[in-house]
Amino acid sequence: MRDRGFTLMELAVGVALAALLVWMVANGMQQAKKNATISKTQAQISGLVTAIKMYDLDTEYYTGENNKSLIEALTTENEVPGWKGPYIKIKKSELNEDGEYLDGWGNAFVYINPGVNNGSSYDLYSKGPDGKGDGNNADDLKNWGKENNEESDI
Repeated sequence: MRDRGFTLMELAVGVALAALLVWMVANGMQQAKKNATISKTQAQISGLVTAIKMYDLDTEYYTGENNKSLIEALTTENEVPGWKGPYIKIKKSELNEDGEYLDGWGNAFVYINPGVNNGSSYDLYSKGPDGKGDGNNADDLKNWGKENNEESDI
């Protein structure tokens, strides 16, 4: 006659199924966080591209030569003829101690003016989750063509 209760095998199967469910949920959450960070960074680049276009239309030139000078020109009133900004609002928490705008992974965006990949304008990119690269790594997010490096706006 069998006592009321579970055998060791039944308990092991139950624990294994519970562990599998926990792993699946954690993996799904990790993927969702990765996708959210990519989307946030793409939105940040799009916002910067729009702000730079507005600045260019008002002042008739692309501003700055690096991340810090770009952010200062877009957000801080200055003596540039035609300046009608601020062109973008950035939270202090999105800047590092040097005043550089940070992507979703906490790395400073790279802004190069004049551009290397966008010869007629500027390069703007995130080094992606690994924080390495020159804008041409597979995980980098950038403002020029992904497949053939044709100039584009994301």
